[in-house]
Amino acid sequence: MWLLGFLWTSSGIFIGGMIAWLFKGIKQRANIIYALCTGVILGLISFEILPEAIESGGWLSTIIGFVIGMMVFTVLHGSSHFKQGKESYSKEKYYIRTGLLLMLSFAVHNFPIGITLGANQEPVLTKALLQTLLFHSIPEGIILFIPLILAGLNIFTVLLISFLVSVPVALGVFIGSFLSIVHPLLNTAFMSFAMGMIFIVTVSEILYPALNNSSVFKILCCTLIGFGVIGYYLHLL
Repeated sequence: MWLLGFLWTSSGIFIGGMIAWLFKGIKQRANIIYALCTGVILGLISFEILPEAIESGGWLSTIIGFVIGMMVFTVLHGSSHFKQGKESYSKEKYYIRTGLLLMLSFAVHNFPIGITLGANQEPVLTKALLQTLLFHSIPEGIILFIPLILAGLNIFTVLLISFLVSVPVALGVFIGSFLSIVHPLLNTAFMSFAMGMIFIVTVSEILYPALNNSSVFKILCCTLIGFGVIGYYLHLL
């Protein structure tokens, strides 16, 4: 089961990476792409992660995990901070840092999904969970790989990172297989922590630079479009 969870997740992320690959060579439109990604990420949080966390552990646990996630990001951001310039190298370094922070956030988010999959004993639900993993991972792959591809990473790196982000799913399945019941607070802790990190990375590393480098109205419109698209996409799942 751990192998299935790993393969389905990595496949979804890789498909998203391939879609993101289509944006290669259009760095002049990076602000629009970032605005669309912001909408997609906020949609994922609003329509999927937040409701699951609240249902699993309640508002208080969700808020605490969310705040801790933002605090951890602040520490990571401070330790990896560099002086931004207009040089190409600085921009590439900025894209890589954003991609790595998103990679960490999604990896943390994938861990409780793996635990739930491993602890489940119903074949029908297992199939549904695997399908959800695949389609859920596609927008995550798009979001994750756009900054990395803009930084100039090649297709082999995309494949490698797809595997790395999927490892927590396999680890979670392995642990979940020894559990008859997944404790709700465990799910909430990981989901809300990841949600806090994803949110603050999105606002500070994706949305804020886009607003500074382009029209506020255009960026907000593109963000709303991304938000609506992911909402409709998740509704179809």
